[in-house]
Amino acid sequence: MSSLSVVILAAGAGTRMKSSLPKPLHSVAGRSMLAHVVDTARQLDPLDIVVVGSQDVLDAMETAGWAGGISVVEQKPPRGTGDAVRVALDAGANGDALLVLYADHPLVTPDVLVPLIEKVVHDHNCLAVLTCNVDDAAGYGRIDRDELGRLRTIIEKVDDDESRRIGSTEINSGVMALDRRWGADALANLAPNPRKNEYFLTDLVAVAYSEDPESVGSTPGTTDVLVGVNDRAELAVADHLLRERKRAHLLDSGVTLIAPVSNQIDLDVEIGADSIVGPNCIIESGTRIGQGCRIGPNAVIRNSTLAERVRIESSIIEDSAIGADSDVGPFSHVRGGAEIGARVHIGNFAELKNARVEEGVRVGHFSYIGDASLGANVNIGAGTVTCNFDGVDKHRTEIGHDAFIGSDSLLIAPVTIGDGARTGAGAVVTKDVAPGATVVGMPARQIRRNPAAAGERGEE
Repeated sequence: MSSLSVVILAAGAGTRMKSSLPKPLHSVAGRSMLAHVVDTARQLDPLDIVVVGSQDVLDAMETAGWAGGISVVEQKPPRGTGDAVRVALDAGANGDALLVLYADHPLVTPDVLVPLIEKVVHDHNCLAVLTCNVDDAAGYGRIDRDELGRLRTIIEKVDDDESRRIGSTEINSGVMALDRRWGADALANLAPNPRKNEYFLTDLVAVAYSEDPESVGSTPGTTDVLVGVNDRAELAVADHLLRERKRAHLLDSGVTLIAPVSNQIDLDVEIGADSIVGPNCIIESGTRIGQGCRIGPNAVIRNSTLAERVRIESSIIEDSAIGADSDVGPFSHVRGGAEIGARVHIGNFAELKNARVEEGVRVGHFSYIGDASLGANVNIGAGTVTCNFDGVDKHRTEIGHDAFIGSDSLLIAPVTIGDGARTGAGAVVTKDVAPGATVVGMPARQIRRNPAAAGERGEE
C-alpha cells in the first residue's frame, strides 16, 4: 500500500524475560520476534517502515543484514508508546495512513491487518484498533464501548473495575491504524499519563471519540494471531503456534510428517512434495529440501540444501549442500560448508567438514574427511582420517577420481592422491601419490603402479 507507513515499536526492556538480550531479539520458530514482524510489515508493501528501538536492537538489525529499506531510530529517553510513534513520525513515516505494530507480537498476519488499515484509508476513521475477545483479560487494556457499540476508550487494568474483566472480555491488542495527519496533531497535543508521566498511544482513542464518536473504528482478531510475548512462558506459546502453522502448511503442500508434533521446523524452511520427515527431527532456518527426500528419524538439519531423493538418518547436517540420491547416516556429521555430490553414500559415524565430494563417492564408516576434495567414485575405507591441522594451520587433502583409500589410512595434509591411486590398510601418507600408484606402510611407500594409469606393468 503506497499510502501506508508502518511503525514497529521495539524499545521494550523486557524485564520479565530475565535476559540480557532485548526482548524483540528473542527467537520464535527460528527468527527473532522483530524479524517476524518486519516480514509481516513488508508483505503489506508500505511506503516506508520505521523501527523504534534501543541501540542494541538497531545494532542487531544491522548485523543481521535485514535493516535494508527500514528507518531505525532510538527513542531517547523512552517516554511511552505515544512518544515512540511521535519519534517515528519525525524520522520519516510519510504515508497517509500509519500502522503501529509491536515487535513482541510475532504471530500477527497481513490478513488481519488489511481490514484495520481500510478503516482509516477507505472509511476515513481517525484511528482504528485491533481488538480481541479473551477468556482472561490479564494485563491487557479493556475495550470500553458506548451504548451504540462505538469504541469510546481503552481502560488499563490499574484503572479498571475488576468485575468488568471476569469471563470473556474484549481487549486491546495494541495494534492501531491512524490517519497520519490527524495522529500527528493529536500526539503533539497529547497529555502525559498522570500515573507514569508517559505518553500512552491508547489515550488517542478517547481524544478521537471526544471529537467525533463515529471517527473511531475497530476490527476483530483472534488469539492465535494476537499473542503478545512478555515472558519465557509466552515466548514458548508463540513458538508453538508458529510451528503449528508451519506443520499445517507442509502437510497441505504434500509433505508427510510422521509424529508431526515431535518435529521442530523453522518457519522459512522449504521442503518439497513427497518428502517424508520422521519423528524427532529438527530442521532449522535457511534449509531447503527437495522432493522425495527422507529425513529422520532423529535428524538435525541447519542452514543446508538437500537435492531430490536425499536420505538423512539420525545425523546432523550444517551449512552444507547434498546432491540428489545421496544418503547420510546414521550418526554422521556433515558441516562447515561441505558440498556433497549426487549418489554419494556417507555411512555411520563419519564426519565431513569443508569437503568437496563429487558423485559416486563412498565414505562407509568411522572416518574424518576435513578440508578435502574427493573426485568421482572415490572409496574411503573405514577409519580414514585426513590430518588437516598441523597445530598452527589447516591444510587440504586432494584425492583424485576413482582412488581407493584403504582402511585406517592417515593422509597427512597437504597431500594429493592421484586419479586411480590406492593406499593400503593402515598407510600413513606423508607425500603425494602419483596417479595409478599403490602405497603402503608407515610412512607410505609406493609398491606398484596401475598399468592403465601409468602405462607400465610390475612392481617398483
